[in-house]
Amino acid sequence: MNMDYDAFIVGTGVAGSSIAYKLKAAGMKVAIADKTGFGGICAFHGCIPKKILSGASEIVDGGIRMHGKGVNCDPKLEWADMISFKDELVHSFTDPKEAAFKKAGIDTYHGMVSFHDHHTLLVGEKLVSAKYILLAIGATSRKIEIPGSEYLTTSDEFLDLKALPDKMIFAGGGYISFEFAHIAARAGADVTIIHRGENLLKNFDQDLVSILVEASEKAGIKVITGQELREIIKHENSDVSNEIASELELVTYDKKSQKEVRHKCNMVVHGLGRVPDIEGLEAEKGGVKIEHGAIAVNEYLQSVSNPAVYAAGDCILPGPALTPTASLQANVLASNIIKGNKHTADYTGIASAVFTIPTLAAVGLLEKNATDKHKVITSDLSKLYSARRTNLGYSVSKVIIEKDTEKIVGAHLIGPGADDVINIFTLAIKAGLTLPQVREAMYAYPANSYDVKYMLR
Repeated sequence: MNMDYDAFIVGTGVAGSSIAYKLKAAGMKVAIADKTGFGGICAFHGCIPKKILSGASEIVDGGIRMHGKGVNCDPKLEWADMISFKDELVHSFTDPKEAAFKKAGIDTYHGMVSFHDHHTLLVGEKLVSAKYILLAIGATSRKIEIPGSEYLTTSDEFLDLKALPDKMIFAGGGYISFEFAHIAARAGADVTIIHRGENLLKNFDQDLVSILVEASEKAGIKVITGQELREIIKHENSDVSNEIASELELVTYDKKSQKEVRHKCNMVVHGLGRVPDIEGLEAEKGGVKIEHGAIAVNEYLQSVSNPAVYAAGDCILPGPALTPTASLQANVLASNIIKGNKHTADYTGIASAVFTIPTLAAVGLLEKNATDKHKVITSDLSKLYSARRTNLGYSVSKVIIEKDTEKIVGAHLIGPGADDVINIFTLAIKAGLTLPQVREAMYAYPANSYDVKYMLR
């Protein structure tokens, strides 16, 4: 059977783009498609725009912290100007992407993509066939089944707001809520985080999360746990023509008091988790099995039910839903297409960070999963130069090692430069380095990374 392409990739984010270029370099006839602009979630509504906004927030917060200590100004975020700057930067990265694909000899398609059969896709209104179909379609906000859920503002929509409402509630206690709440608070909004459970940021060390909650509350962010969302009500007297000025009422159920609680606000932002963006894919027509809401794949990232289909990134469950994971899986997937199913993904030592003020970061084993074979080294670094020089006040580390070998197997940081310093531990875990080897390295002084020496005493 003649096919239009050797490989057709759905999704132009980190995973899809990498796969496309690798397969084209291997001599394959390749095409790629996206239902929105080329660049993927990370570029348009994920890591890149989020870090731009958090970077501006850090500058403002730094000015406030240093007031009277040599920085005497009144810094504030101008929301509309910041969003314009964010859009300018994002488009400088994304606008050239399609031209780059075409220059490399990769055909490009726009529109919704769904399966027609095992080897054929419907792209917009055109049928396209391929020997291999590679799915890198990312994730989207989880659907919430409560009355008034249509009044939830998604994280994607938050990043495109042209104006910021006065009073905001972030529903859910994950990294999206915390990062966006810290940005909104520095822009002058009245901010509350509401989480149904007791453990916030569940994939991070809870002692350090408690420190972040303290820092958040000091910044004016109210953090409420143990309340479950029940309903969002939009009052009839709201200005329906202006979403920013609308008056909403979030109804929650408090588990401790077993009573209903009502919270008034202008916006409720969805931070209740993301799921694979497979709605409309019509996977059953392609014989692609779905398990737990994700594309089911084997260890080679190949569909368990259609050998012509592979998948990577947030649309599958293996590995943490992070950009580095998508990049890793793209490399594995491309190698398996080119050389046959030989490679599997090693998810050891993938670092993650919450871009709040201060930053929280983690890699490897959590203390709660440690055994009597491990040792946890906890260090309060708040009195060190790196934390005091900008009057931050928060800096704590936990490093987990094997007792017998002294190999580093986990690290958890909160404080200045945590998102960069964590990468030293990422390398240590991946390379099997020991505590003495990492401690005795000659770090630049007085860089934040020099504090690694104090973390390992």
